[in-house]
Amino acid sequence: MAKLSVCIESVFGDVPYKKRIETIARLGFKYYEFWFHNKGFTGSALTDEKKDFNMIAEMNEKLGLTTVGFVHCHADGGIQASLLNKSHRNKIVDSLGEIIPLAKKIKCKNLISGGGNIDPAISDKKAEENIVGNLKAIMPEMEKNGITVLLEPWNTKVDHPQNWLWDPALAVRILKAVGSENVKMLYDMYHMQIMTGNISAFITENVKYIGHFHIAGVPGRHEPLEGNEVNYPFIIKQAQKAGYKGAFGLEYWPTTDVKISLKRCLDHFKG
Repeated sequence: MAKLSVCIESVFGDVPYKKRIETIARLGFKYYEFWFHNKGFTGSALTDEKKDFNMIAEMNEKLGLTTVGFVHCHADGGIQASLLNKSHRNKIVDSLGEIIPLAKKIKCKNLISGGGNIDPAISDKKAEENIVGNLKAIMPEMEKNGITVLLEPWNTKVDHPQNWLWDPALAVRILKAVGSENVKMLYDMYHMQIMTGNISAFITENVKYIGHFHIAGVPGRHEPLEGNEVNYPFIIKQAQKAGYKGAFGLEYWPTTDVKISLKRCLDHFKG
């Protein structure tokens, strides 16, 4: 059976975070993730709301849950910084003084980062160099604290037209240039089906560079069940056969009651 991680931001609407965590535990999930340490999500909009990491740590301990990851650098640079901007390097490094203790408090081993939005003043070559340089700058702290950065390419055709990093092959090239075991790719199959397809072959060839997966139905970004163009049970088995042992993140928007929706996902991926 696949280990499923619930993204408690996209899956839930305007529900208190403690209730979100209680709900997934009650349904039988053991893994979950969220977006920002200092932003909430109502189902349609971000809000200024610092998450209660003491509560999260207590709930994880009480309910036997694992927080798989949360976001460090958002692609547009509006939250923390943009990895493709060299001038943000000090900001990125300085942010670790807050982010790493929060991650360790809840025993979270992964921090998610987008690449950054397109900047007309930064060439593609320079953007790649800047991402490599910014990631290298934070690797000593990541390695010392046993935390992995998950670099996530996004689609530009449907959801993120200003996003720069959309090519998973480019993401692998960046990871190789950084040269650390503490930076991997977050391979979001929803995004990558839209941009490149060829999902199972790419995963098989590059599984050692992948630290986490996201899944959602294509098109629509709803439940990753029957009726979408990606055969997720097959691809998950291929990823596991290639050696992947981690969780698969459910980052989607439900089409029905959240508890019914999540239960359907659990049942679908039991085999």
